[in-house]
Amino acid sequence: MATVIALLAACLPFITLSYIIICLAWPWSRCTRCRPGGKNRTCRACNGTGKRPRLGWQIYVYARRLHRDGNH
Repeated sequence: MATVIALLAACLPFITLSYIIICLAWPWSRCTRCRPGGKNRTCRACNGTGKRPRLGWQIYVYARRLHRDGNH
């Protein structure tokens, strides 16, 4: 059990860094509510575009705005 935990701890920085790179390179993903049928013009989650920002991108934008509002 200890080896599994050590392996997960060793892989966690790689996985986190990979997700950050993906969020910076491709901040938009498919809308989970519209995915089965493609674009749904009445979807309130994505406003009918079929694309929503990733969670990591939303956190990045929130932190950036918080920093900007605190410094100006």
